[in-house]
This record gives sequence, structure tokens and C-alpha cells, in this order.
Amino acid sequence: MDFKQTVTCAATSTLLSVATCAVVWFLWLKQPALVTFDMKGTTNALIRQIAKLDLTDEQRQALITRFDQSVTTATAEYAASHGAAIMVSPAVVTGLPDATPEIQGRLAELMKAGSAK
Repeated sequence: MDFKQTVTCAATSTLLSVATCAVVWFLWLKQPALVTFDMKGTTNALIRQIAKLDLTDEQRQALITRFDQSVTTATAEYAASHGAAIMVSPAVVTGLPDATPEIQGRLAELMKAGSAK
């Protein structure tokens, strides 16, 4: 192999390595998007709704437990489907999109499904 072929082979190898690293970076290692969720407002709304209901302590505890599980599920589903990390609204001053309506919609579906059991 002469010098010209060696240089061509080395340049091709370098370009392929750089291209492979770029593909890995953009497809697998990219940072998730950041969004906010108003957890406090959502929880306060539940507390107001529970206060209006005539429930026993056991029923109230079961509803809170279902809410907790539903919030965990709804936020995990949102994060997975959108490739996002979710931050609570008070932790962010400005500049991030608000995912509260979407998460609350899914949360309502989960809560309704849980009450049908």
C-alpha cells in the first residue's frame, strides 16, 4: 500500500468514526426536553373535591392512594412518550412549556378508570 492509499484509508476511517459518533449522540444520547407540571395546583384541586364529598376515612385514604398512583403513572407516561423530564412549576422561573393540561387529562382518565373498579 502506498502513501496515498494509506492517507485515503485513514481519512475514510476517521469520517466513518465521526459520523457514527454523531448518529449515536443525536439518536441515543440527546438530552430530554424539559417541561413543567403544576403538581401543587393539581393536588389542591383534588383536596377541594374530596372536601365536598361525604367519605369515610378509609374511602378518603383509598382515593388519595389512587391519586398518588395515577399521578405517578400519568407523569411517567408523559415523560416516556414525549422524551421529556418533568419539573414542578415552582422550580422554574420562566421559559419552559407547561405540560399540566395534558398530564391532568391523563390523570383524570386514570382516576375514572380506578373508580370503575
